[in-house]
Amino acid sequence: MIELLERLIRAKTPNPGGDEIGLATALEDDFRAFGPDEIRHAAVARPGGPGAYVWARWGKPRLLVNAHIDTVPPNAGWTGDPWQSRRVDDGVMGLGAADTKGAIAAILTALGTQRPRDTMILFSGDEELGGRVLRAFLDSGAGREVERAIVCEPTSCRLGMRHRGVAALIARLAGQGAHSSLADRMPAPLVELARAAVALRDWGQARKDAGPPGFPGVCLNIAALDGGVAFNVVPKEARLSASLRPPPGADVPAILAEVRDLILRPAPAAEITWTLDNPPFATRDPEAFRPLFGELVDAPLDLGFWTEGAALAAAGVNCVIFGPGDIARAHAADEWVPRADLQRARDLFVRVFAATHGTS
Repeated sequence: MIELLERLIRAKTPNPGGDEIGLATALEDDFRAFGPDEIRHAAVARPGGPGAYVWARWGKPRLLVNAHIDTVPPNAGWTGDPWQSRRVDDGVMGLGAADTKGAIAAILTALGTQRPRDTMILFSGDEELGGRVLRAFLDSGAGREVERAIVCEPTSCRLGMRHRGVAALIARLAGQGAHSSLADRMPAPLVELARAAVALRDWGQARKDAGPPGFPGVCLNIAALDGGVAFNVVPKEARLSASLRPPPGADVPAILAEVRDLILRPAPAAEITWTLDNPPFATRDPEAFRPLFGELVDAPLDLGFWTEGAALAAAGVNCVIFGPGDIARAHAADEWVPRADLQRARDLFVRVFAATHGTS
C-alpha cells in the first residue's frame, strides 16, 4: 500500500494543469487485476486542459466508492519535492498523500483482499477546482442505480455526515477612469465596493454565533478588493471577491439574495457574478451505512469543508464522507498521511466490500 501511494504521489495531477488522463489510465490498469465486470474511463473538457475519470464495477452497482485524483498546486513552504514522496516516522509525505491519494491506495489494497459485489469504484478529477468531472460522470448515467456512496476525503477515518456549502462571487463596478486631479468629481468604484465589503463583513460578524449546532456563522470572507493601477489614477473598474459557507439546513437562496442586496445598496450599478454555488450536505439515512461501518455511524464528524458528497446527494444518493488523513494537513506544505490511518482505512474498506455480499 505504501509503495502504491508513492507511485500515486509521483503522478502530477495538480489542478489546474495536471495530467489527470495519465493517472486515470494507470488506475484503469490497476483495476484489471481485480476482475471487475466492466471498466470505463473518459476525458472531460474543462478550461486549462482536460480532466478525467475512471470507474470499475462488480455486479449491478448499488454502492459507489469515490476518491478524487487531482490535488491542489503545491503550497509555499515545501521542504522537498512535493511529487517525490518521503517516508516519515509516522506516515508518508507528498502532495495529495492525505487529499486523497492515500484513500485510493487503501481502496486498491483492500480489493486485493476482498472483492465487492454490486459496487462501483470511481476515481475522478477536477474536485479541487470546478467539479466538472463528477458532473460529467453523473450525466453519463453510469451510476444511475447507485443508492449509497462513500466519498473519500481526509476525515481521520471517521464518518462525515454533515458539511457546509460554499458560494463565491465577484462584483464588478465600472467607473470612468481619469487623472487623480479630477477625483473629487469622478465616480469612485473602489470606494463603493469598499463600502460593500465592510457591509458584508459586518453582516457576517453579526451572525458568527448563529446557526445549527456544530456550524456557527456563515464564514463570510472578503478575499480581494482591487482595480487601481497607480496612486494618481482614478480606477476605471473595481472588483470585489468574496465567499461564504452556509451551514446544513440553511435557506441558501435567501442568504445569497441578502448578500446581493448588501452589495447593491452602496454600489447599485455593480454587476455580481456567482462563480460558485455548492450546496450544504447532510447524510439522508445514516442507518443505511451501519452494515458497512458499524459503530462508526454512532460518532459522526461535522466537516467545515465542502465535498462532492453534496453533488451526489443532490442527485438522490445517500452519502457519507470517509478517508485517511487530517484535513488540517491537506493543502498545506509537507502534506502527509499517517501510516495508521492508511492501515485503518484499508481494513475498513475490506469490511465494506465484504458487507456488500450481505446487503442490497
